[in-house]
Amino acid sequence: MLRYPLILATAVTFALAAPATLAIVNGQSITSSDASAFMSKAIPGMTFDKLDPKMKRQVVDQLINQHLIKGQVAKSGIQNTPQFKLAYAALRDDLAVDMWMKQQMGKITVSDKETKTFYDANKEKMKQNGKAVPYEKAKFEITQFIKMEKFKAQMTKTTETLRASSKVEVKL
Repeated sequence: MLRYPLILATAVTFALAAPATLAIVNGQSITSSDASAFMSKAIPGMTFDKLDPKMKRQVVDQLINQHLIKGQVAKSGIQNTPQFKLAYAALRDDLAVDMWMKQQMGKITVSDKETKTFYDANKEKMKQNGKAVPYEKAKFEITQFIKMEKFKAQMTKTTETLRASSKVEVKL
């Protein structure tokens, strides 16, 4: 007897958690999850739920159009052309490099001592409108600057090591 309320509660939870279908195009659903993903790419921090009804409709219309165009592209067979395959390979390689570099950047740490030392050594430059910027306000930017400098140094060292262990011929 106690099972039915539990089953009902579980069903309601799943129903609430499931993305709502906003449109169906040629038998395929466009969901609120699709709309949210679209919004987060278009405007970081914005969610579909925050939009007014008119804007929601515009987003859904864009998703429908996008879905229809993707279908047309698939029918065209362009993905089987040599030009597409070359462009795709280049994009894939560039994406892999980008992801690897972000991974390397993520491994770099900057200590509070490093940021404070930098701040103290550059106090004269730490001004805004003629007034000294407090350390706590400058800390984030200093951290990002030091991290980028460390990353540049790491990439220089990596490329020098790779060049030293490779056969490179420059023919300019």
